[in-house]
Amino acid sequence: MTIGIALWLQPALLAALALRIAAGEADAPWLVLGALVAPLVALLAPARAAAAANPVAAVAAGGAVVMLLAANLLLAADATTLLGGAAWQGVVAAAALALLVPLVRSARRLAGPALVLGAVALVLPLVAVTFATSTPPWTVWSRGGWRPALTFSEASAWVQDGERFARPARLSFLEGQRVTALTAGVYRVVERDATPPTVREWHLVSGETLTLRPGDELTVAAGARLRFEAGRRVPGAPASGVAWADAPARGPRMLAVALGGLVTLVGGALALVPPSSARGVTAAGAPLLLLAGVVAAMGWGVYAAAGAPDLALSGSLLAPLLRLPSLALGPRTGATLALVTGAGVVLLVVGATVALRQRLAAATRAEPALWATAVGLAAALSVWPLEPWRLLTLGLGLAAAVWTPSVLVRGRGAGLAGSVVGALVFGGVAALPLLSPAAAAALGGLVRYPALLALPLGWTAARAVATFTGSDDREPMQ
Repeated sequence: MTIGIALWLQPALLAALALRIAAGEADAPWLVLGALVAPLVALLAPARAAAAANPVAAVAAGGAVVMLLAANLLLAADATTLLGGAAWQGVVAAAALALLVPLVRSARRLAGPALVLGAVALVLPLVAVTFATSTPPWTVWSRGGWRPALTFSEASAWVQDGERFARPARLSFLEGQRVTALTAGVYRVVERDATPPTVREWHLVSGETLTLRPGDELTVAAGARLRFEAGRRVPGAPASGVAWADAPARGPRMLAVALGGLVTLVGGALALVPPSSARGVTAAGAPLLLLAGVVAAMGWGVYAAAGAPDLALSGSLLAPLLRLPSLALGPRTGATLALVTGAGVVLLVVGATVALRQRLAAATRAEPALWATAVGLAAALSVWPLEPWRLLTLGLGLAAAVWTPSVLVRGRGAGLAGSVVGALVFGGVAALPLLSPAAAAALGGLVRYPALLALPLGWTAARAVATFTGSDDREPMQ
């Protein structure tokens, strides 16, 4: 059971949830619910068929592990960026740590302690912030929801010395603002006060200022460093505290997005998290760790959005976790708590890496060369300009669409048919933004979560083949 929870509590997943809450994403509540419920469904589900004999499912297992690893490597890249280093240094350090897993004889035993200590280290600083400010998260949510506007404070690092963008960003300005470029480069501005919109490219050197008007959009490259004006609205943030706490996009129109997120998380958990037969203290401990991790992610996101809405601006997953303690408690105490949080993230990375290694070995082969190949592919994938959340949803969605249909039916032929159909549908829907941007925009939630369509169709195909061949009455593959 510990391996299953360690596999699910990927640090990139928890950090992504915190960032999406801080940014006021409309689907954040549904994703938090899915992150909490999905592994419990997998742990309590009956024993499922093995996917090792299904070559399509085995490839999907490898692809899912690579994408989850890449998301964690991007988390390490964010950490080095926040510390002033280069992103590739974090990727290399995290990849080297992952490669050491097969060389440690007692690696499997590390997952449990690393998971427990990591969860504790993630929760303790949040508790310290709660007691120091005498404001519990639910009160912070209420107060943040009443803010008339989410603006830069005088103490914001974006106002004082400027900050770097962890990945490319497109900023939308609700009001006029002067932005100072602290790194030389080309800054692209889309002016929407005319029809059609005007596109201008500005070649700025360090120290030059760019004046943006309401409605303008500024495209920023990864690594660019900017300084904003205090008291101005945070570009890209919700229009107000009310829009953050109760986003207008939440409603019937986002049903496909909400269902897509739930199907991706639950289906991915059924594929990745093995069922548990534990009893007693162990059976109760794993759900408690899961609850602690997800609640901590919620707490970090709420405190960041209400107290420092600009923390989500750079797109760095770790910004809310590492920068919030200093803003809430001062530089000295905050730096200590940030160090504790960072240590917790590292421990969660260790536990998740061990669990991913175990799952890859169970689905394919336990050869060190195969694990080294997976780590190398993940490192190469992390160089691409992809968002960690997109990598997470693609990895979990791939496992849900291709692997899950094969483990929910009996019979190798039926499982293979379900995997093939799931893979074809998943690949086609996921590639729509490249093949037909207009169709991708129209489909919305299906493109964001391809498993919403691929998983049901794959399972239907698998069930149809199982019924036709009479394999429903056979024992599951072991």
